[in-house]
Amino acid sequence: MATDLIGALKKEDFAYISTVLPFQPYRGVTSHFFHADLSHLSANIFGLVVARYFLKELKLQGYYFLLLLISLLIPLQALMQWILDIYILKGGYYLLLGFSGIIYGIDAFILLSSMYGKNTFLSLDIGLVKSISVRNAMLFLTGVGFAWSLLPSISFSAHFTGFISGALLFFL
Repeated sequence: MATDLIGALKKEDFAYISTVLPFQPYRGVTSHFFHADLSHLSANIFGLVVARYFLKELKLQGYYFLLLLISLLIPLQALMQWILDIYILKGGYYLLLGFSGIIYGIDAFILLSSMYGKNTFLSLDIGLVKSISVRNAMLFLTGVGFAWSLLPSISFSAHFTGFISGALLFFL
């Protein structure tokens, strides 16, 4: 609302920019909460709703696990994106906004949980069980999502680093 409706804030001041991140580290967090437009925000909200549904299908125990996962994914995904940008893609001026990378991190965690199960996460009992139907749905949705990521103005690298971050957290 502050950016699109009343123009009080500029999205660019909060976006992830690889070359600026070391000097303005807050962008690693704030960039996830600003979106390009209403459809971008809606797509990310839909992704969260679907993720919550699949966590319930995997018999998630605990009310705050998703918030914990998101809290860990946000800085990890930003760090992974920065490492990719600076050391592998050799820098550049990338301006990224949105929660999509975090959604892909959650997707990776759910996908791996549906394949192997996951009883605990950082000493927290979560009780996620294996599920072929959730695995198949997540494979389909993630595959379609990555194909969608190849369209112009959508960041494949942010989705990819989010997915890798979620996989890394699964193996903790």
